Amino acid sequence: MSDWTLCIDFGTAFSKAAAAPTGAWSHFDPARVRPLRLGQHDNRGNAFLLDSAVFVDQDRVLFGRSAIARADALGGKRAALKSFKTLLSVSDLDRALNTNAPLSVDPHRIFQMRDLIVLYLAYLLAAVEKARSLDSAITGRISRRYAAPAWRGGDSAGLHGTVVRLFGEAEAFRVRVGDALLSDAGLDLNVVTKELPGAIERGQPLDMGLIYEATAAAAYTSIGLDDNASHLLVVDMGAGTTDIAALARIGNRMFELPEARSTLKQAGDFVDRVIANRALDAAKWAKTTEQKTALWAELMRGMRDTKESLFADGQASVRFRDKMFTLGARDIERDKDFQAFAKELKQAYEHCVAVVRDDAAARGRTSVEAVAVGGGAGAPFIQALIASKNTRGSRPRVVPRPATPDWAHAPEFQGNLAPVFPQLAIAIGGALAPDGMLAAKGNVSPAVNVRSGSPATRD
Repeated sequence: MSDWTLCIDFGTAFSKAAAAPTGAWSHFDPARVRPLRLGQHDNRGNAFLLDSAVFVDQDRVLFGRSAIARADALGGKRAALKSFKTLLSVSDLDRALNTNAPLSVDPHRIFQMRDLIVLYLAYLLAAVEKARSLDSAITGRISRRYAAPAWRGGDSAGLHGTVVRLFGEAEAFRVRVGDALLSDAGLDLNVVTKELPGAIERGQPLDMGLIYEATAAAAYTSIGLDDNASHLLVVDMGAGTTDIAALARIGNRMFELPEARSTLKQAGDFVDRVIANRALDAAKWAKTTEQKTALWAELMRGMRDTKESLFADGQASVRFRDKMFTLGARDIERDKDFQAFAKELKQAYEHCVAVVRDDAAARGRTSVEAVAVGGGAGAPFIQALIASKNTRGSRPRVVPRPATPDWAHAPEFQGNLAPVFPQLAIAIGGALAPDGMLAAKGNVSPAVNVRSGSPATRD
């Protein structure tokens, strides 16, 4: 029997989780990495991905894919609450949590943002507990941690106390309502309004650690390699933000170079909107507001398949009712908003390269590794950035690493892990990382969020 470490990646579009035996960093065995099937209670979509969404209906509260499906069925008249994660980047989190939910999200005007985030976290914790209980390999004591970006504009470690408090309130609510959270029908609104206030009042901060997402990426990228560089560049393109970070390792210690950190507000959701707008431009027959609204909704429902075709083949065929048209990757690249994003992304990445090269050179290193993670890791423009000759010609040289490591193809995973590994990478890396890589432990925020105290000298 082993003790286990479980990491939750609370994502903008999807939440993920993974577990690994405590001490796996020193004694790595890929067969014992356990990505959790959070979405297995729902036959729609990928079982490893849990949609980050809550929908307040007339008399029920829906979660995950059911929440998104209900919002879609109403044709844009109402909105599911998504993108919770971006709320954690605000400077005054407590004030944001106490803000009333928008009328489009909560027509009853009874919920604050805190209420809805606690409800979603309860759903997430219920999915984690269900998936963990169905995996017979995960036994013994379990320590938990969550992954978050080290946003420049917000103090992620300083907000740790607030975040684990939210998780604690969510756990208290989960215990009260049980597996009903995972039902397609969601929860009765009366049950929510009866049980939620007490759970928020009684909930105690959950004992969880915090690991920065870039550190988690470094952990999964470095593990299992016979040779790897001491410095790593990470480009994490999710749904809500694109985060760029650099890390350095001295012996068994790993730390971030905060001067290199950048967060861009454009990411997967932004690219989705660019694609949809270009498709609307291509659909000359869509002239009325009704036609354009219907086409937009259909495009968003099928966006994942459209993007996969665009990224893999350079073009995608879009069908709507009796119409069909083709959209090419060059159409996206010519979009002015996309070009502005690509320019800003390139500048941020090159800045990160310069910072990490300076640190690596000062330590006498000859190479730096670069890796892309997140749902957008496979996008051609992200891969082109990682492999850019403009950043590989100087010393220390930048060596791109694949988003999916060789060990993800191990036969034990039966071909299920590798296709979705970039989206699970942060959760897996967070579970593998030793305690020394955590930004915060337990339920108390650190007093100071400092760099490392290690000057960049030759080692």
